[in-house]
Amino acid sequence: MKEYELEGNDKLKKHRKRIRHFMWASPLILFLLAMSQTTQAVPSGGYAHPEILIQPEELEVLIEKTDPSIRIIDVREKPQYLNGHIPGAVQVWRPDIEDKNHLIPGMMAPQAQIEKLLGTLGISEKNTLIIYSDLYDHARLWWILAYYGFPFKQMKLLDGGIDAWKAKGYPIEVTPTKVEKTGFKLQGETKGRTPLLCTLPEVKSASKKPDKVVLDVRTEKEYAGEEIKKGATKGGRIPGVTWIEWKETIVEEGPFKGYWKSAEEIKKTFSAKGVTPEKDIYLY
Repeated sequence: MKEYELEGNDKLKKHRKRIRHFMWASPLILFLLAMSQTTQAVPSGGYAHPEILIQPEELEVLIEKTDPSIRIIDVREKPQYLNGHIPGAVQVWRPDIEDKNHLIPGMMAPQAQIEKLLGTLGISEKNTLIIYSDLYDHARLWWILAYYGFPFKQMKLLDGGIDAWKAKGYPIEVTPTKVEKTGFKLQGETKGRTPLLCTLPEVKSASKKPDKVVLDVRTEKEYAGEEIKKGATKGGRIPGVTWIEWKETIVEEGPFKGYWKSAEEIKKTFSAKGVTPEKDIYLY
């Protein structure tokens, strides 16, 4: 396999300072690492922060109680949403959270765009958000909101997504949820938090240091330069990176298909590739 510098053209270089975590799968892995990278004993459930996940059974109870504090967000395409969604859910899809003016497609939308989106969906700063999808897109939205300062304690990811909800036999709706617009505001990037974004120069520097890991979470064909997807200017990978495909963190078959793997399983997979808790990790 060949490695490529992936420097891009002159226009790309002008945008370099705005190039951060690039790919859709990155937040998914980042989220899992945030929970499983700990040198302290973790709860029996495995994660350091299991409260970030919510199980289908727990969500069903909240819906039954008509808890007014929760808002459910379905991160799938409109036809999928209309074909059946969790009761009370509003719909968001990738273009809604992308920067339409950026040279590179798929980049994170600016804060004002996200605020307008959530206000249109009837969400307030006091709500607890339950976010789900059918794959990994809900983790992308979680990451964006976290970066712009929405409190961690007010966001939960549905373990197993919509498929887990349906597998439990819980009800679905096919009509869009009616909402009243709000003046939603985010507090912005929060100082003191673990950094959720990095620049291209930081990644290039980290790829050469033994106490840091640059982690490529794309498919093997993308890693090998055999497939080029949206957002990439050429095939290949950043020199010196470690490769672990994002699917390594998800149960792929059986009754728990689509659920996150246990922290121990994830830690074992990552440790085998030299991705350990004491290292700083950069993802794309």
